[in-house]
Amino acid sequence: MSERARIAFLIERDGLQQATEWVRRTMHIYRRAVLDKRHFAHAHPHRLRFIVAYLELKRWLRTGSTTGPA
Repeated sequence: MSERARIAFLIERDGLQQATEWVRRTMHIYRRAVLDKRHFAHAHPHRLRFIVAYLELKRWLRTGSTTGPA
């Protein structure tokens, strides 16, 4: 499931504000995981997946969080 699909689900279920808060928390978690050498997200192939997901969340915050599901 893509991050955008997860966000759309959360908006439908919990509303835009809650979904936006989830995105911010999840971005922090993903970033911290990739930077932690002890976390599996630091290693290939997971690293790329976490980074792509992080960037997708960041893009949504920039473009979709004020307009609803994008």
